[in-house]
Amino acid sequence: MELREHQSAAIEMVNDSISKGKKNVMLAAPCSFGKTMVSVHMLAEVAKKGGYGMFICDRIKLVQQAVDEFDKYGIEVGVIQGWDHPRSNKIAQIQIASVQTLARRKIWPYSNLIIIDEAHVHYKTHTRLMEEYPEVPFIGLSATPFSKGLGNFYDNLIVPITAAELMEKGYLAPVKYYGGKRPDLKGVKTKKLQTGAMDYDPNALAKRMEEDSELVGDIVQNWLKYAENSQTVAFSPSILQSKALVNMFNKSGIPAEHIDGYMPDEERQILFREHDEGKFKVLSCSRLLNTGYDAPSVRCLIDAFPTKSITQYVQRVGRVLRLHEDKEFAIVLDHAGNVDKLGFAEDVVPEELDQGEKKYSERNQVKKDQKERDTMDCPMCYQIMKMPSCECGYELPIKMIVESDNQILRELTRHTPEEIAAYEEEQRQQALREWQLRMAENKRILEESRRQEVAEYGQTKMNWLAQFQSYGRAKGYKPGWAQYKYKDKFGVWPDKYQQIEAGFDSIVTQETKDYITHTIIKAAMDAKRNSRQVG
Repeated sequence: MELREHQSAAIEMVNDSISKGKKNVMLAAPCSFGKTMVSVHMLAEVAKKGGYGMFICDRIKLVQQAVDEFDKYGIEVGVIQGWDHPRSNKIAQIQIASVQTLARRKIWPYSNLIIIDEAHVHYKTHTRLMEEYPEVPFIGLSATPFSKGLGNFYDNLIVPITAAELMEKGYLAPVKYYGGKRPDLKGVKTKKLQTGAMDYDPNALAKRMEEDSELVGDIVQNWLKYAENSQTVAFSPSILQSKALVNMFNKSGIPAEHIDGYMPDEERQILFREHDEGKFKVLSCSRLLNTGYDAPSVRCLIDAFPTKSITQYVQRVGRVLRLHEDKEFAIVLDHAGNVDKLGFAEDVVPEELDQGEKKYSERNQVKKDQKERDTMDCPMCYQIMKMPSCECGYELPIKMIVESDNQILRELTRHTPEEIAAYEEEQRQQALREWQLRMAENKRILEESRRQEVAEYGQTKMNWLAQFQSYGRAKGYKPGWAQYKYKDKFGVWPDKYQQIEAGFDSIVTQETKDYITHTIIKAAMDAKRNSRQVG
């Protein structure tokens, strides 16, 4: 069994950690790392020494993939899945087990080494095993070890190689990303994932995306422009939208099929096989293909499923990164704004495991680019914002400048720090121009409102003067009486032009009559009070 350099380095790093007392190790293994091969080698070494080992999976398909890998090297294994699996072999030194089956068993096979696949999903059974066998080393395998609380179960994180380095060495296909404007997801509810991260509520997200008539660019049109007739997988927020997407492709003459977990397994296997054989181009789902799907011939990803989860996003992109003889590069058509929000998938590198000591966020577990600043002035509100988002709602695109006409996607490329700085300055200037326009418009509206208030107030004063003068003439009062009432009401004397314009022909309203009565009564009471004081 010939291992690659990074696989040998990983085994050496794991063994070194165990020898130093850190027996529960999280091995960060990006797509195409060869984690199953590493597991085969480590467990085979345990068996050679007369020991026992167990490889734990959380999906039936992953169990079968592991069995196939061990069979490839002629290593005998037993399978713990259900009660009557045809490969059940209780005396085999190496057992491949379904975590769901282990959860139902009261007695577990003893092991000298236990390896947990897809360990970012931590089950209670994993915890029970660790508590039952505290002296046994546990190796967790995951491309995305960002789940909440993983640091409470694993005491060391090992990153032998990154996805970007695998690309540089030719073990992963390079990627071309195409993206555009994000869909409007403001106000969409969120809910907690199994990993502890927050993501959009599937039902609320599906409803919002169904309301988006443009869906951030025409999916079929962009596939025809960029996908180069490649084998494609697509992700949508709901099964209903996945089926609608398939219908859209088929109407355009592009063979497509929908797949989901509610189908019989036999039907799903037929779809997997026929897609791999190229009998149809697009295999569309909601979530089913996110993990455990291994088809190197797939080259293009249509991502129409917005997510906040780095784990979901990285695993999704990983579906198209495996090498294939017909794959010069992989293609990601981002109709969800995920690349703009979360960056290039190959740049996501685990840095630490969450231990619950600070507020949980997947971003806290991701290694930051040393060239990336922690803070900057927000181009929208000008306060200092902590990268990559501001309290005002502005979010900085990560390592890319996105252009879009809302229909045709644009290729997203890496930019130098100088280009990013120029882009940020352009954003600031644009935000300043927009702010100045808003201020000018607000000033215009305010001045217009004030003019209208003044005009309305002036007209109101004229109405009162006209009624005072009409009332006074009807009662036979001197002309000065109306002027005194006006001054009592508004604190200023009316000028002669106002007196002329007001005239003497207005209808006196009840409000005016009540006011006049009020002033007469008040004047009488004041006079009476003054006479008492004099007396």
